[in-house]
Amino acid sequence: MKPSSCTLMRGLSEFSATAILMIISCMDCTVSEQDKHGVLFTSLIHGLAVVTVMHIFGFISGAHANPCVSIACCLLRYIGSYMMLFYVACQLAGAAFGYFLLLQMVPKGLLNSSKLGVCIVAPMKDLSYVQIACVEGFLASVLIFAWCALWDVRSGRFLDSVTLRMGCLVTACNLVGGQLTGASMNPAKLLIPTLFKGHPESVLLQLTGQLIAAIIVPQFWKLALTQRYRPLRLDNSERLPPELYLTP
Repeated sequence: MKPSSCTLMRGLSEFSATAILMIISCMDCTVSEQDKHGVLFTSLIHGLAVVTVMHIFGFISGAHANPCVSIACCLLRYIGSYMMLFYVACQLAGAAFGYFLLLQMVPKGLLNSSKLGVCIVAPMKDLSYVQIACVEGFLASVLIFAWCALWDVRSGRFLDSVTLRMGCLVTACNLVGGQLTGASMNPAKLLIPTLFKGHPESVLLQLTGQLIAAIIVPQFWKLALTQRYRPLRLDNSERLPPELYLTP
């Protein structure tokens, strides 16, 4: 089936959003590696990158820019499975394109001086494998909870500053877990740099925590935090007048 122009537009939006997110946040990681006081600065840049992407592309495709977010959106039945796969493919392609552009823009001196590689943060050495997966899973869960709240119809009155609030949430998660696991909370941002130069053993643990969060949190939200409405029942003996029926 040939995708519609609207579907292609949404895919291009996710491609562009992920590419921009990759460039802004990873360029900051490369530069702040030379700065001893870069933790707060890096966290703020990550949050502002999310604000930027959501402001530009939010009304087109939702600006997920994150496969975990698209998986959660599908599990909550806001998008179909085929659209979710299309989103994820565009996000991975956008992350690869953004990372390629980043490597062309960053000075060679910074690339060579990077210890692990551009946009690669190794988990803290004292963390066990289980702790790495749990920390990344917790941070991803917080992010997914925020997206579930955003999609919920009950939050319709509180959307005026949603981009700033999501940016603050990402900043908080990076401040808390950035030095522990890197707090990527994004499989696209985690996998693409690893294809160039990375540590597959820690990446798989972080990816496991992120994907578990993307699966469990929507189910919990749907079962425990979603309000259920009873259907309106009418007495069969009382038939509504014809003018009250909607006609196609």
